[in-house]
Amino acid sequence: MATWRCGRRGCDLEGQYRRDPEACTLYTLAEARYGYIGYLLGSDQKNAARPVVVAFAAEVEQLAAYPEYRAETEAFRVALLGFRMGLNTARAVILGPKALKQLETAMEVGKGSAAVWIEKANSEAHMPAFAGGSKEKAAESFREALRLFEAGGAVPACHWRYLNTIVLSGKLLERMGDYRGARETYLRALRREPDFQWVRDELLPEVENKLK
Repeated sequence: MATWRCGRRGCDLEGQYRRDPEACTLYTLAEARYGYIGYLLGSDQKNAARPVVVAFAAEVEQLAAYPEYRAETEAFRVALLGFRMGLNTARAVILGPKALKQLETAMEVGKGSAAVWIEKANSEAHMPAFAGGSKEKAAESFREALRLFEAGGAVPACHWRYLNTIVLSGKLLERMGDYRGARETYLRALRREPDFQWVRDELLPEVENKLK
């Protein structure tokens, strides 16, 4: 279920892309790599993340050759700058303004892309207030990303990025002290994927304890 925690997934896709270099396979590979980097940085495995970031950067530039993935490419470029800041926080002074500029580019070309709104939300959630950071704005951006995921038809229950966005939204609401909102958000994830163990066995019980 948790594709973003599985490094081998990227390896499988890499082999598939070498055999059949289609744009959609490259995008899926980059997306899997993106999720895996997030997991590694979130679990403080910076040394393991470094080579994955290098591979991801190369794939993003390859993806730029496909106009149909323009919005996703620009969103990935925002994420890449964030990953590099995560690897070395001292570079935030230089990379932070670049990330904001890149986010503007992504929004110009991809207001209809959930991927772009996810990066907007991540940026708003983590940047300082003087630079435009706001948890409230981030929550709104996550809601827009989810709306775009759901627009025009049902989202497959197994779509890890959609589910991960729900989780990110719930965790943000927890940080804001909105435990009821977080609980409803985690229940939303379980309605889509009842076997989502992280939400079912950890996140939901923890937030329910905070409501007692």
